[in-house]
Amino acid sequence: MKNIEIIESKNTIDYNYAINFMESKISQVKNNFCKEIIWFLEHPSIYTSGRGNPIKQDKINKIPIYNTNRGGKLTWHGPGQRIIYFIINLKKRGLDVRRFVNNIEQFIISSLSNLDIKAYKKKNIVGIWALDKNKSEAKIGSLGLRVSKGIIYHGLSINVTCALSNFNNIDPCGIKNSKVTSIKSLKNITNKKIVDEILKKNLNIIFS
Repeated sequence: MKNIEIIESKNTIDYNYAINFMESKISQVKNNFCKEIIWFLEHPSIYTSGRGNPIKQDKINKIPIYNTNRGGKLTWHGPGQRIIYFIINLKKRGLDVRRFVNNIEQFIISSLSNLDIKAYKKKNIVGIWALDKNKSEAKIGSLGLRVSKGIIYHGLSINVTCALSNFNNIDPCGIKNSKVTSIKSLKNITNKKIVDEILKKNLNIIFS
């Protein structure tokens, strides 16, 4: 984790502010003018959609929609969901995009395992799944990334204590009839500090 700055935001972060911040750091990271960054944060309640799936309407049930330049499709972000954004120089780290994505998925799986949650990947679908209390497959972690000038940014989300009803208005990540779950729903863990400590402990997996 050498030369990586870990940022932890206690308050919710406006989505546009977060995107502008990351994009302002791309050239600086590429040219070694600043450290690479891993950013722990939460957004206020919003929907975001990836560059290949723009949404024409402005809101869903009064919740704003942002069309963004990351990969992936429509999803929800909000309080109780851990967002981790990356601003990482892939070449410097000896990683390609596929390896980086695989490592992030393994990072989520390993971290959830530390919470006694058996999570897994599904073939040809980016993201992390677990069995909910009804033994149905449900998504617990999502990824959406973009590469610019050899720097990968945007990141991942993990449902911790968030209100899962916010996903009912959409097909999460464009997957029809998919279900979602959370750490709280599966293990009744509501202390986000415990979750964050496990995530921070496992960050080295991303760079293996």
